[in-house]
Amino acid sequence: MSVLMVAFWGLLVLSLLVFIHEGGHYLAARVFGMRVTEFFLGLPSRLRLSHKSKTYGTEVGVTPILLGGYTRICGMEGEQDELLAPALACVQRHGRVRVADLATELGCDEDRAYSLVATLADWGSIAPLYDPALGEQVGQADWPASFQTLARDDQLLNEYDRGHDFSRAGSTAQGEPRVPDMSPSEFLEHERSHTYLGGSFVARVVTLMAGPFVNIVFSALLITATLCIFGMEVMTGNGSETVLWRPDVLTALKFSWDYAVTVATFALRLIMPQHTLEVLESSSSVVGISVMASEAAKTSPIDLALLVASVSMSLGFMNLLPIPPLDGGKILIEVIQLVTGRPLSMRAQSIVSYVGLAFFLFVFVVALRNDIVRFVLG
Repeated sequence: MSVLMVAFWGLLVLSLLVFIHEGGHYLAARVFGMRVTEFFLGLPSRLRLSHKSKTYGTEVGVTPILLGGYTRICGMEGEQDELLAPALACVQRHGRVRVADLATELGCDEDRAYSLVATLADWGSIAPLYDPALGEQVGQADWPASFQTLARDDQLLNEYDRGHDFSRAGSTAQGEPRVPDMSPSEFLEHERSHTYLGGSFVARVVTLMAGPFVNIVFSALLITATLCIFGMEVMTGNGSETVLWRPDVLTALKFSWDYAVTVATFALRLIMPQHTLEVLESSSSVVGISVMASEAAKTSPIDLALLVASVSMSLGFMNLLPIPPLDGGKILIEVIQLVTGRPLSMRAQSIVSYVGLAFFLFVFVVALRNDIVRFVLG
């Protein structure tokens, strides 16, 4: 039962904070007019409870794998290819098309054709067509054999675009042919403008920063509210007694700011080689966070609230570190692309991401060892 309670509180706290983090990305993306196809609490799963927004087309819901959350912002995956425009034009012309036929029409192999439709589907420009007769179903691991057009209004806006209205004359249904009154390259640019890829440098960076920013702001507000409403037990001058300290709003905000500076400094020291091991020695993994969350929940709601705030603050600043695939690492890539004036190849991005993942695997192993020594071996 003790282990179950630890798992429950750890899962609850981390899922809540990751959901808040992803909510920041979602809101920023929508503000800048980027298409967002999914916004979920929990990791991707075929089993899900969800609702599709009629206004934005975004599927919002929860999955049973409550180990975080995710937001699918269109245009953050896929590769650039000179055949994207003719591929999109082909789907629009036919309404529904088999990938094998698309490959034949474009004069490329099927692997490349699948890469093209996968990129266009990620842009929210076309949709996969699952055929039960072929044993295909939504949520399967691989792509189906065919793809189709999306419903569009008279302005070529689809369900993921702000302001779409399918009741207007000139609208077309999903799977219906629709040849835009523009060239294939112009239509591709029209679609690109509604994605992360088509956003300005500022829009992309703000969207990336929004997740960590929301975590930090949430933490500061939670700390301020908790201190002002409930106060906190602090030691008196002699150390032998405690008193209830309930500051005013400005004092509580200053306390939150000072704490934020401390956490930011701690996070930065992690990527300074001379301080990395020193920082790691005092770090905790999800195991330690779960144990502390369970203990705080048993102590008082105040302790739990302050722990949630501290984890949220750490999550925010850790995600701002310039290490892919963290948000800070993606921002670093955006800056490099701005300075060089050309996009960083997917191969280069993958290599850098693998290096970043290796570093955080090392961090996790060391933090997990700390938790085992601290909480299991005593």
